[in-house]
Amino acid sequence: MAGPCIIKILLLCAGIIGVADSPPPPQCSYTVTPIKFGFQIKFINSPPDNYTINVKEEGKNETGIKYPAQRSNPNITTHNIRHLKPCTVYKYDVTFDHAGTEILCDHSDNKTTVKTMEMTKDDIKLSSCIPGYLCYKSDWNISFVQINNIEAVQCPNDNKTFCIKPGYHDICTNLTTTFTQEKCVKSSFNHIQHISAAEFLNPSEINLTLPTKLPAKIEANFPPNCTDLTIDYICSDSYNKNLSELEPFTDYTCTGQIKENDVTIKNKTAIKFKIDCDLNIITQSILTDTSIELNWTTTSQKCQEVLPELKGLSYDCSCHPVGSTSDKKHAKLNKQRPGGTCHFSGLKPYTDYTCEVQPTYNNKKVAKPTRDREKTKPGVPEDFSMFKISVPEHNVIKVTCRVEDFRGPKEQYNATLSYNNDVIEEKKSRNKCEFTFKDLSYSTTYDVEVVAFNGHLSSKTKTERVSTSYNDKALIGFLVFLVILTSVAGLWGVHKIYMMKRRNSENVYDDVMLESTAIYANVP
Repeated sequence: MAGPCIIKILLLCAGIIGVADSPPPPQCSYTVTPIKFGFQIKFINSPPDNYTINVKEEGKNETGIKYPAQRSNPNITTHNIRHLKPCTVYKYDVTFDHAGTEILCDHSDNKTTVKTMEMTKDDIKLSSCIPGYLCYKSDWNISFVQINNIEAVQCPNDNKTFCIKPGYHDICTNLTTTFTQEKCVKSSFNHIQHISAAEFLNPSEINLTLPTKLPAKIEANFPPNCTDLTIDYICSDSYNKNLSELEPFTDYTCTGQIKENDVTIKNKTAIKFKIDCDLNIITQSILTDTSIELNWTTTSQKCQEVLPELKGLSYDCSCHPVGSTSDKKHAKLNKQRPGGTCHFSGLKPYTDYTCEVQPTYNNKKVAKPTRDREKTKPGVPEDFSMFKISVPEHNVIKVTCRVEDFRGPKEQYNATLSYNNDVIEEKKSRNKCEFTFKDLSYSTTYDVEVVAFNGHLSSKTKTERVSTSYNDKALIGFLVFLVILTSVAGLWGVHKIYMMKRRNSENVYDDVMLESTAIYANVP
């Protein structure tokens, strides 16, 4: 026995034999068969273990996908790889870990690629994922498949579902969806689906034309192929109202119910609007010297049809002198439909007034007031505030007077001088009442009449009776003459007495002769 042992030791030392022969690693092999949605791995002579199937699309630089395959039951010999692209060549290999060492399994026919099958129409099913989208689900990877030549959107919660959004014009039609797969012989096929408004119409995509006039109408731009759609609106401020009941100058929030054949299918997002009537007030005025009457009619392009029915529409009317609002007058409205009238009395004659008509709705001012400038008609001038007559000279009469308000466009004074109802002289003066009548008769009574005239009307006539004085110059001359005459007469009387005494001393004959030749003077 020692001999063989020594031989083995020598061989071991020489390196010809090992200490002991290690067991060979386990072997695995498999076959690959294309199946619908991918391919199938069938294990042959492979021990139960945890396998990894590496799959990578040929011609792509991507890393690929590792599919774990656990074989705990030796009777399970197949493993399916699904959700691959149709008509696509994939590279593959199968490995398992043995005592920290990765063992590469053998393919029975030494192939390393496989081409998947072609996708058929039946491989795609309708699915619900995104509201308003047409979604398709398949166990094929259809991420690369073009649907109607647009890019599909993957469902957020399902990587097997891809969706397209039908166009607005596709709603209420039968939409033909085309699936195009470039790598397959039969590159495309069609799928027909009815796009109902109830399922695919997005209310926010409905363009609305908001009302701009009353009665209010909201126009909806429905998909052109949807002939049975309507929207019923309920609008509210503090009360719910139909469109036909809406009032102007009011903020409304309206919600709509979209109906198909009178059956509600969706609700429309609330909209807000307010209709302000464009009130156009046309006024006419009736004027007197102390009053203004305003009459007006109201028109509106936006609200003409409902103007007679607007109970909340009213007006405030007022007038005040131009340049001053302290004397502002308001008048009671006599409402007419559409329009109104109001009357202002107690005004000043021939005065410019600014008159306003302010429309209100439910006691709130709406729109801008209509302003007109009106002038009252001329009135009778006021009575004389001052009237004075004087006789500055014995045959001169002077008149001064004043009227504060002529109430008309002109300021003219007319003065007339009369004697015994006969007009002696007439005078006119503009703006100033100062008249002088000269070279009149002395000690004569005259009538003076003065009237103010404003171009349209005359004031009350102011009449005064006045007398001129005596002729003082003639009287003084007469008195001087009388004094001289009296002096001459006195001297003559003295002389006469003297002569009479002398006669008495003369003879009678001389007296007779004297008397026959006497000169007699008629002295007062």
